[in-house]
Amino acid sequence: MSINRPLRVLVACEYSGVVRDAFAALGHHAWSCDLLPTDSLGLHYQGDVSDLLDGWVPVRHQGECDPEGDGLCRLTDADTTLCPCLGPTQDEVEYREDKRGLFARPVAVPQWDLIIAHPPCTYLCSSGLHWNTRRPDRAAQTVLALDFVMKLMHAPCHHIAIENPIGCISSRIRKPDQIIQPYQFGHAESKSTCLWLSGLPVLTPTKVMSKPDCGHWENQTPSGQNKLGPSADRWKIRSATYQGIADAMAAQWSAYLVK
Repeated sequence: MSINRPLRVLVACEYSGVVRDAFAALGHHAWSCDLLPTDSLGLHYQGDVSDLLDGWVPVRHQGECDPEGDGLCRLTDADTTLCPCLGPTQDEVEYREDKRGLFARPVAVPQWDLIIAHPPCTYLCSSGLHWNTRRPDRAAQTVLALDFVMKLMHAPCHHIAIENPIGCISSRIRKPDQIIQPYQFGHAESKSTCLWLSGLPVLTPTKVMSKPDCGHWENQTPSGQNKLGPSADRWKIRSATYQGIADAMAAQWSAYLVK
């Protein structure tokens, strides 16, 4: 299926804005969504992504016109539902307001052309699964996390990419379509990243880096372990998408979908 207009892209479970901004830089209507506010100005729905997967469209965002995310446009002194800064909701589809103050989109007209999702990996990645046998509460959280991944995989969209580290998605749902590394996209670092794809081609490496002469990648200790030490924001640093990978997603998947 080819599209002859800018894509409507949802980047689920992203607060950094890295993937969102890579698509926006190519002229697409890209939104990020997370329970946290976005780290950079842009179209961002702060809330439950399930709202957007169920056919709803965001009418509040933390962006250039609404930095506080309070629904008031700082450029026009107006309600952001009335200002031209809203982006993908301005596509001539008729909406109805519901009791939550959101606008319903007809299910027959999918809101998103492309969904890229980064579900939280705390209860999914291999490095933490050994705790499940000792802590039943963690095992229950893993079941909930897998249910969330399934909801993302079956979202009402023809083109979906799920990104996560190596973990139990592979054994409990299905194996990934591709495993990529930052060093394939211009970063001299190693971090195995799985992609589960629907309606999308695998990514082609853009700039394969050689391992440094020291014998280990820049983000590793000589023994091969990640050298990023414990800190309050370690999880945020580890979860951010590498810019080279985000740029490849935007360039290659845009070229595949837009004709």
